[in-house]
Amino acid sequence: MSIESLSVIVFVLCVAVTLLVVLVLALARQIGVLHTRLAPAGALMNTSAGPDVGAPAPKLSLQDINGTPVQIGGASASPLLILFVSPSCPICKELVPVARSMARAEKLRLLFASDGGKIDKHIDYVGKMDIADYPYLLSSELGLKFAASKLPYAALIDSDGVLRSRGLVNSREHLESLVESMLSGYDSLQDYLVKEQQLEQAS
Repeated sequence: MSIESLSVIVFVLCVAVTLLVVLVLALARQIGVLHTRLAPAGALMNTSAGPDVGAPAPKLSLQDINGTPVQIGGASASPLLILFVSPSCPICKELVPVARSMARAEKLRLLFASDGGKIDKHIDYVGKMDIADYPYLLSSELGLKFAASKLPYAALIDSDGVLRSRGLVNSREHLESLVESMLSGYDSLQDYLVKEQQLEQAS
């Protein structure tokens, strides 16, 4: 094979490699654009019903399934995470251990709530999920106050009794977004994204 032929082959290979590099860079840019457009979603909040985030949480004096008094709302020593669950909810079963772990890590008080049904079923559920150390409430009033129309649903009240975040939580990320909202001062992750976009446009 002549030197001219080798030179042509090397030239063609260099062009092919250059084209591949350009193609990879273009694909990487498109992935970045998609990542920006598909921003992470936090807990899904129904803004047409329920208490306003940033306002004092509803105050309720209730009893858990053991008859122990439980106070919802008002000032307390630490923030309160309420997780609305049901024995028939498969996603709830996955989130219960996540909520327990998060409550320990973030030093939150944690209570579980459901809107009714046979108490024996809930007592069995408490045992199976190993949450006997946490208050478990059966109260349709509590669900109505926080607009917990779908499960699993959660609400986070800070130590001053202010509702910091609430919404439908279908994953660990949704549940964690409630704490992030409280720490960041934004009503929700969606609120954060909207305000950040407005700041970028203003600048």
